[in-house]
Amino acid sequence: MIKEKILCLGDNTSADAWAHYLTNNFAQQNNLIFRGAITKTDQNLENGCYHTGPGFLQQKDIINISKKFNRIILLDQKQEQYSHSRLFLRMFKLVNDMKKTGIDVEILNEQNMKYLHDWEKIFEKNKSICMNPWVLMHDGQSGYTNLCGRNWDRIKKRENIVNWKDDIEYKKIRNNMLAGKKIAGCKLCYDYEDKGIKDMRWTDSFDWITRLKIKSTKDLKNIHSPVYFEVRPSNKCNLQCRMCRPKYSHLIQKETMSIENEKFRNLAELNIPEEIMNTSSFHLVDLDKIVRLYIAGGEPTIMPEVYDFLRKCVKEKKTNFELNINTNAAKISQPLFDLFKSFTKLWFTCSVDGLPRVNEYIRWGIKSKNQIKNIHKLEKYAGIHFISVISIYNVHEIGEIMQYFDNEFPYATIQLNTAAYRNDILSPWNHPNYDMVIKSLEKAKQTKCYYHQERGAKPIVDGLYEHYIKQPKFNLEKLSNFFYYNDTLDKSRGSKLVDYIPELEECRKYIK
Repeated sequence: MIKEKILCLGDNTSADAWAHYLTNNFAQQNNLIFRGAITKTDQNLENGCYHTGPGFLQQKDIINISKKFNRIILLDQKQEQYSHSRLFLRMFKLVNDMKKTGIDVEILNEQNMKYLHDWEKIFEKNKSICMNPWVLMHDGQSGYTNLCGRNWDRIKKRENIVNWKDDIEYKKIRNNMLAGKKIAGCKLCYDYEDKGIKDMRWTDSFDWITRLKIKSTKDLKNIHSPVYFEVRPSNKCNLQCRMCRPKYSHLIQKETMSIENEKFRNLAELNIPEEIMNTSSFHLVDLDKIVRLYIAGGEPTIMPEVYDFLRKCVKEKKTNFELNINTNAAKISQPLFDLFKSFTKLWFTCSVDGLPRVNEYIRWGIKSKNQIKNIHKLEKYAGIHFISVISIYNVHEIGEIMQYFDNEFPYATIQLNTAAYRNDILSPWNHPNYDMVIKSLEKAKQTKCYYHQERGAKPIVDGLYEHYIKQPKFNLEKLSNFFYYNDTLDKSRGSKLVDYIPELEECRKYIK
C-alpha cells in the first residue's frame, strides 16, 4: 500500500453517499487504504484515503486540514450527485479559494464545473449582467415591481404584469444587461464592486445559475416565468431599528412623523408609498412554478397576510418549495410554529446586529435574550441564516459579532450588509476610531463564518479592512449629522448612546 495521506473532496449528504462511494473506488484503483469520512477537526489521521466536504466541515476547517495531506483530489462527482445545488456551488468556491491560498487541488473531471468558470469570465467582463431579471418577481412595496431589494427602479405596476417573459420593460432591462449597459437603479451594487466587493450581483446570480444549471446566456431564453418571488406584505413591525425607515416599519413611520424637527426630518427618510399600507403581492406568487419565496417586511411574523398565505399553501398542498422568512425573532406565536411544520424546505433569516447591548440599542425594542432563545427554537423547524447590518453603530465590534456567531450558531450561514441610509450618515466607512475598527476586523478574519461564502461576509470585511488600514480622513459633516440624528432619536425614546455603545459616544469629541 502507498504510504501517503490523500483527501478527496465531495458531497456525502445524499442517500446514495456519493463521496463515500467515489472515494472508496479511488482508493481501490490507486492501491490506497480507504479511511472513510473526516467529520471532526481533531480526527486522528493515518496513511490512506479520506473524504470530506462542505456538508461535513466548515470551509476554514477544510482548508486547515488539507495542509496535513500529501494530495487533495476533487472527485469526479457530477452536480446531480450533490444533495443540493448550493453544496455544489460551495464546493466550486472552496476549490477556488484553496487554489488562491496556494493549495494544489487535482481535479478529476474539469467539465463538471466548467460552466461556472465560464460564467465567472462573463461576469468579470460584463459589469451589468445579473440573473434577477430572468428569475425574480420582486415586490417593491410601491405598487410596482423592481429588480431586487437593493434596486430603486420602478419597472411595472403589479396589476399590469400580464406576460412577464415578454414584458417590454423587463425585456429592455435584460437586453441592456446582456449588452453590458449598466442599469441606473443598480448603483448600490456597482458601488460595492468599485470597492472590490463582489456582492449581490455575483452571489445571488451564481446561486441561480447553479440551481437552474444555466450553461450560457443562450439558456436564459428558456426561462419563461419567475421561479423566485420576494414579497413584503406591509410595513407592520414590532421594532424601531435605527437604520430602518418608515416604509419598512409603521412604528418608525409614526415616530418620525411625531418629531417636529426640520433638520431631523431632512436627515431621516419620511416618504412612504401609500400602497404599502393596504396591499400585498402574494397574489403574484405562482405556486405551480415557484422554487423559492422570500418574505420580509416590516416583520412577517406579525402580519395577518403571511398567516393567510401559509394557510393557503397548506390547504392546497403546495409546501414543497424553499420558503425563507426574514424575522427579528422578537416573538413567534404558536399558531405560526404549527404552520411551519408543513413546509419541507424552510429557512429563517434572522436579524442580529451585535452583541446583546449593542443589538438592543440598534434594533430598538428587542430583548436579545428572548431573541436568541427564539432563534434556537426555530432551529428545530428549519435552517438558520443570519443578516447583520454593519453601520457606524457596530463596525467597531464586527469581529466580536462574528466570533459570537461561530460559538452560538456554528453551522448557521452569515450574511453582512452595510447600512444604506439617507445622506449616508450611518456609513460603516466613516468611524473615526480607526485602530479599534481595524483590531475588530482582524478578529473577524479569524472566524469560521468569515469563510462561509455567503453574500457580503468575507468581501465586506476585506473591503472595510482595506479602507481603514489606509487611515482615510473621515467625513466630519456625516459624523456630525449622525450624532444629530441619533440624539434626536434618543430624546424621543428616552435612551442614551453612552449607556449602550460608549465606544461610539467617545467619538463625539471629533465634532466639538
